[in-house]
Amino acid sequence: MGDLRKNNHTNAKVTAGNDLSFLFDDDNKNSNTNQDDLNKISVSMERIHLAKFLFIFIFAVFIIRSTSLAIFPGEILSKPNKIISNSIKNPLPEIYDRNDKLLATTIETKRASIRNPVNPEETARMIKAVIPNLDKDILLNNLENKKYVEIADNINDIQYYDILNSGVAEVEFHSVWRRIYINKQLASHIIGYSGRDLIGLSGIEKTIPKSKILHEDIKLSIDIAVQFHLEDQITKGMDLYNAESGFGIVLNANNGQIIASASLPTFDPNVISKNYKDSAVKKSTFNQVLQGSYELGSVMKIMTLAMGLESSKIDLSDKFNDNICIKIAANRCLNNYRNQSSENLINSVDCLVRSSNRCMAQIAMRVGKENQKSFLQKVGLLDEYLLEVHETGSPILPERWTNNSMITISFGQGLSVVPLSFSSSVATMVNGGYRIQPSLNYYNNPIKENRVISEITSKKLVYAMRQVVKYGSGKKADVEGYAVIGKTGTADIPCNGSYEGCGNRTSFVGAFPGWDPKYVILISYEKPKENHARGIMGGSSYHNAGPTAGEVIRLIAPILNIEHNPAKEVKNPIQGGLNNGSIEEGSL
Repeated sequence: MGDLRKNNHTNAKVTAGNDLSFLFDDDNKNSNTNQDDLNKISVSMERIHLAKFLFIFIFAVFIIRSTSLAIFPGEILSKPNKIISNSIKNPLPEIYDRNDKLLATTIETKRASIRNPVNPEETARMIKAVIPNLDKDILLNNLENKKYVEIADNINDIQYYDILNSGVAEVEFHSVWRRIYINKQLASHIIGYSGRDLIGLSGIEKTIPKSKILHEDIKLSIDIAVQFHLEDQITKGMDLYNAESGFGIVLNANNGQIIASASLPTFDPNVISKNYKDSAVKKSTFNQVLQGSYELGSVMKIMTLAMGLESSKIDLSDKFNDNICIKIAANRCLNNYRNQSSENLINSVDCLVRSSNRCMAQIAMRVGKENQKSFLQKVGLLDEYLLEVHETGSPILPERWTNNSMITISFGQGLSVVPLSFSSSVATMVNGGYRIQPSLNYYNNPIKENRVISEITSKKLVYAMRQVVKYGSGKKADVEGYAVIGKTGTADIPCNGSYEGCGNRTSFVGAFPGWDPKYVILISYEKPKENHARGIMGGSSYHNAGPTAGEVIRLIAPILNIEHNPAKEVKNPIQGGLNNGSIEEGSL
């Protein structure tokens, strides 16, 4: 209409300029109606229609507003209330698991506060009526003594309108962002949590930059279904075995991706930010898998056997005297677990199956302390590791790497290792000898190229670990159809300069399927106890960590699409085979 009107107005001017007489010629006014007059009439009619429209619109607004005030009288009372908006959009990226299941997101919610209350007692009474879970005495005390009081976070719509209708004019509503963790405590040590200001305080959340809004979502390597089964089984185990804590990890043996990681007791990141400085809360937020350093006991014998094989100082068929006296500190003879002794000569595989301390000490002495240290360094046990989170631990090495240190380290004492580092080193042992870098990044899928032990050493070790599960203390970790490989470990916990009276730590580390190890699993309990009432006859790893690992494998193998094949077995890499012994269940 704008362009059309402009053209008509121009034409009228041209006509008038050429002939003015038509404006006054009464004889011709019916037959020669002036175009300009028609335009004027048209404009007048448009103005009339516009006036009618405006009248109807104003009347309609009046009716609607009057009706709304009758239905929602609180809106009249709420005029003094203020809603302070948050101008930030999408302040944090969403976090997903490897299968695109949402783990953490951000929603906009309301926070209620009061500034300079006129009548604190009446205000406290009215607010308490709307939000019953508030402590009225604390609220009243704050209102009487503070100029600004935060009432509550996460005000829902019902509470919002109830407060507006209450007549408390001093209430301010702040539009704020709140971080929501979908699965509550599940995977909380990995995901972490943020404070009220949305600044991350732990886990992946802490890695998000403070100053920049991220526009890309985060996709983690963890599988939340696997995570659930890992946490659930360890939780049940802690109850069944009366353990003080427990942890576990499932790791891709070929690329280092962390599929699940559990540290128990755990916490709910949705509520912890309010009291994260509390000492009990801090204990629950400690990530044992990433931050802890522990002597893991006989699971370390995997490294000792691998070291001996890789150095060519021994082979699987080599025999060792398991009744020999090996002198250690205070001129004592080294004992096996529970002073168990066996026949004089057993081969290297049976050394692992029987978990012989004396055998491992002899292997270490053949290799030498410097080569032992070098080997453990090479497979990643003596270094601080890198991960996408800030919570990382460091190994605790002996002050001096003596001959005595060499012997005790060979069977799992005197060297504290980080569980994640140990798991990744075991992955190296079973994946063909390639050192891997642990990662929480789904998109991190490196090519195996850093081989640190030979393929044949890896195959021999896999075979030996299979015998532990078939014939030794790992029997309860076996799962039909997956040929589980592994090793148990029961270690006294050092305290006050001694190993006496401080309880023990039980562990199982293994991999599946045995014929092509794809995933490493580590389960550990702190201070499990015998529970005769529930049929738990011992506090060793045979009775707790091993069975837990087996149950986890049974539950997660189908999720990970692992072939179930009872006919498949781990092949003996030694031509001619070996004559392996066997042991009684529960003796280790």
